[in-house]
Amino acid sequence: MKSKKAPIFIALLIPVISVVIALLLVYSKKSNLAGIDSFDYKSYLNSASNMQGNTYLLKAMIKRQLVNLGSQGRVVCVAIEGDSAEFAVLIPNNIASNVTTNQRYNMIVRVEENGKVLVNEMQKY
Repeated sequence: MKSKKAPIFIALLIPVISVVIALLLVYSKKSNLAGIDSFDYKSYLNSASNMQGNTYLLKAMIKRQLVNLGSQGRVVCVAIEGDSAEFAVLIPNNIASNVTTNQRYNMIVRVEENGKVLVNEMQKY
């Protein structure tokens, strides 16, 4: 009789462990965004050089693709959430294969030389 209970227990335990692992992965992804400062567009306009080398969280909607730079990626126009401001960011090819217009994304961006905004990570929300 004991041998029949063990497979049932294991069969029930596997989905529970899977759910716990999935929740931990989701939580760890959200916690990565929690410690990052929000991108301040007004500060960027005033002095992008002061932001150079820093990483920020940018919540924005993809408006349109401006140019495809081939192996370097795509330059797209984004609209900042809660603001009417639009500006360009560079999305490298290794970040996202499908960038959808009118879709909102959380983006981890880095301000590079000459004020170029480079997307390091992005996730739809």
